[in-house]
Amino acid sequence: MMIWASEAVLTDFQQNLVIALAGGIVGVLGAMAIERMKSRREATKRLSWDADTRTAVVSTDETIRPLLQLSYNGITVEDLSSVEFRVENTGNRVVQEQQLRFRFPDGTQVLDAAVSSRPEQEMGVARHPEREESAREAVFAIGHLERGQFVAFRLLASGRDAGNWDVIPHNASGDVDFHERSADRRRDDREHVPAFLALAFLLFTVPPLFTLLGSIGEFAALIVSIAFLASIAPHLAPTARTLRDFVTRPVAAPAVTVGHANSCVLAFGEGAQINDVSFLPNEPTAGATDPT
Repeated sequence: MMIWASEAVLTDFQQNLVIALAGGIVGVLGAMAIERMKSRREATKRLSWDADTRTAVVSTDETIRPLLQLSYNGITVEDLSSVEFRVENTGNRVVQEQQLRFRFPDGTQVLDAAVSSRPEQEMGVARHPEREESAREAVFAIGHLERGQFVAFRLLASGRDAGNWDVIPHNASGDVDFHERSADRRRDDREHVPAFLALAFLLFTVPPLFTLLGSIGEFAALIVSIAFLASIAPHLAPTARTLRDFVTRPVAAPAVTVGHANSCVLAFGEGAQINDVSFLPNEPTAGATDPT
């Protein structure tokens, strides 16, 4: 009789444990769903941008460099940097009268700046040279940008530090979140990794403990496993992207070295190149020798 009573007490405890776990899981998942719906409905003005900067550094032997001159469209330059910039409205409200000021370091010069995408006329995308304070700046204005719309720009600058550019946003109405997409995404993805590892560890360690409680414990283990899997799901893709970024991180490209050339074509990546760049011999100074 005492054995039967102890088993009955244990069974009641198991049932209460299962009910408590089920209630807690439903409550947590419901709260997460409500918070997610609220965050999506909140009105936000957000611009996300990403950029690809490629620099062509020309180096030669010291005896050859004084005899060479790199020119672009008749302008003498040292090194060239190409910037492909893309900005997208990732919020849920329209953004109007947005200005972007691209600023390059001292000692550099903007050779060309243009809109590389094909925005509709109603978007009011245009460059405003009258707002530029120096030759190392390029200012663009976006009149109207709906949700999901984007604009792309292409800039070409000369100077040894032209790759260290910056973009300064300005909006008269304010309240516009402006951030780099890739940097924020990588940071947010890295924040998911500890939660993923902790939940994965709990998934493989906690449910087996419930199986020690018998048949009802096995049912509780199933519920707990489903709860952990549901909790891991949002962290799976960010963790996978973090691992991918770590494995496929880019390697710095070597500089362009010129030993002897009359003309050449500088290419930036797969889709951009400059065809009218030539190396022109300078007037030799007294005592200069023929490098060949």
